Amino acid sequence: MASNEFDRKAAEADNGGNGGPHFHQPNGASGTDLSRQISVTLTPEQFESIYLQPSQKSRQQGQLIKALGNPTCLGVMCFIFNLLPTSCILMGFRGLSASAQLPLVGVYYFVGGLGMTTAGVLEFIIGNTFPFVVFFTFGIFWLSLGALVDPVHAVQMTLATEGTDYYGGPAFYFLTWAIFVFMLTIASLRTNAVLVWILFFVAMTFVLLAAAYFRLAEAQMAAGSNLLIGAGAMGFSACMGGLYLEMSLLLASTEFPFGLPVGDLSGFLRGNKA
Repeated sequence: MASNEFDRKAAEADNGGNGGPHFHQPNGASGTDLSRQISVTLTPEQFESIYLQPSQKSRQQGQLIKALGNPTCLGVMCFIFNLLPTSCILMGFRGLSASAQLPLVGVYYFVGGLGMTTAGVLEFIIGNTFPFVVFFTFGIFWLSLGALVDPVHAVQMTLATEGTDYYGGPAFYFLTWAIFVFMLTIASLRTNAVLVWILFFVAMTFVLLAAAYFRLAEAQMAAGSNLLIGAGAMGFSACMGGLYLEMSLLLASTEFPFGLPVGDLSGFLRGNKA
């Protein structure tokens, strides 16, 4: 009898005194669901390549990312859907003229405008400031371009019929965008080389668009047309980088066994932690 009682107490001691060792309990000793505490920490390089930010800011941001996903893929793809056909039209592929933009009005409003602003808002929610600014502002640009070519507003028709002075307004608008995108290009030097490529060529697109419209405002139609072709070439170059970046993001989102290098620049310039 004494021997049996001793064996029972010894067994309880071996089992932690609570019917089994702590690590045998499915939710841990405190009853916390361990399956809900599993997290994956990304390196700064991995985080930058997926979210176009040098590093994750906080644990709360990581929780938001897990809950909402990665809106960067949406923003980049919507941008390409707008810029690539527009660039082809500017370059005059297959003999196209500026009037070929008219069927793209819906694309400018919904894919570029709505799609990119939505991606920007989602980036804002998860705390990615730089991608938020990029996507949201470009979404606004595509909305404004849609209004420019929309026959309802008759802006482009006015440009064609009311004389050359009307080209000056769009010229200054594109010049302002060129300055802004060059600012984005400088800021992107802490992200990756592909994004720097994209933003640089987008900035050059705006520079040539502004130059083209200034020439058109001076009635130099031949020079303006050549500059528009150059603007299309710059935009096309940006799209090639955009397609590469989008493929890289898609591979990362599906945890593909290999990825595409994007040229991490998160360590190129030392971050200001102040």
